[in-house]
Amino acid sequence: MNRAREVQAKLEALRGWLEHSDLDAALLSSHGGFAWISGGGDNHVVVAQDAGAASVLVTREDAYLVAPNNELRRLVDEQVTGAGFTPVEWPWPEEDGEGRIVERLCDPARTVSDLGRLGLPVAPPELAELRLTLLPPERDRYRRLGRDAAEAVEVAVLAAQPGDRELDIAARLEFECRRRDVVAVVALVGVDNRLGVFRHPLPTARRLERTVLVSLTGRRHGLHASLTRMVHFHSHLAGAADPDLEERHAAAVRVDARLIAESEPGAGLGAVFDRGVEQYQREGFGGEWRLHHQGGLTGYAGREVFASSAAHHTLRAGQAAAWNPTIGGAKSEDTILVGDGAGPETLTRTSTWPQVAVEVQGEIVERPILLRR
Repeated sequence: MNRAREVQAKLEALRGWLEHSDLDAALLSSHGGFAWISGGGDNHVVVAQDAGAASVLVTREDAYLVAPNNELRRLVDEQVTGAGFTPVEWPWPEEDGEGRIVERLCDPARTVSDLGRLGLPVAPPELAELRLTLLPPERDRYRRLGRDAAEAVEVAVLAAQPGDRELDIAARLEFECRRRDVVAVVALVGVDNRLGVFRHPLPTARRLERTVLVSLTGRRHGLHASLTRMVHFHSHLAGAADPDLEERHAAAVRVDARLIAESEPGAGLGAVFDRGVEQYQREGFGGEWRLHHQGGLTGYAGREVFASSAAHHTLRAGQAAAWNPTIGGAKSEDTILVGDGAGPETLTRTSTWPQVAVEVQGEIVERPILLRR
């Protein structure tokens, strides 16, 4: 399926939703929404802004690439080539330029925005649900992203040595991501006793003594790949040992394996979450799940739907999930694709990192080990 056919399939789905919702148009300005509708195009200039530098306005009759004149040429030539959008520009100094274009091309009273921009109503969750089940070309892009994100993390963490600062390790991670055209939207690096205290260890000047954890959520073509790897040093140069780390990591791995095994087509996200909580209890760490979110559905957002007992989403083949159970400084995380009869497919995996076979619910799930050096 080429880009034109992929975009056409998505436009048909979106227009069907517009008709069902009695609407005339939808404005997609978010990084995820733009990437989805354009077949992997990137509209961001500033990573920290929710809205990109351009939008796609989808009406019943046409699909417009709406951008300021200083961005349009680059986007047409490099980001949405072959998508078939009608380009419309406005002079960049005009603050109301985009709004005037939208008013000209559609009825604002019958239009929604994925971000609630330009005074338009925020689209209901059903709009974002259109992007959750990935088409074959999206799955292929995800596989390539998953491999590259895993390589970036593993190269960075394997280069770490006692004495390195968390900031130095994070810099290696960012470098390895960038050289693979991956945007590190979440980059966590924690060492030693920080891991047992903080579930989101943003890198500091703290120096590695014995244990290091590196977590990444990397983005490319709008898709997000999340994973974690941990290394424990046994060198005489390392600091005081953590005798229970291996046990805690093994328990987190078994919880992760249970969540992955339960992630089958037709399973409720809330039910999968509950099975994970049950596994925490079996491992003797019943309260740990309360200290950090457990992950959930991923794709065009780091987490499209966070898992909880109250989550109503039903998993389907071709949807992606990333679970991230933690137990006292140990964490297990990868991004998977929900399979169709063949079991989940781990996207963030290389042949470099050793795996352990975990038997859970009669199934074997391979998970990355706590690497000893």
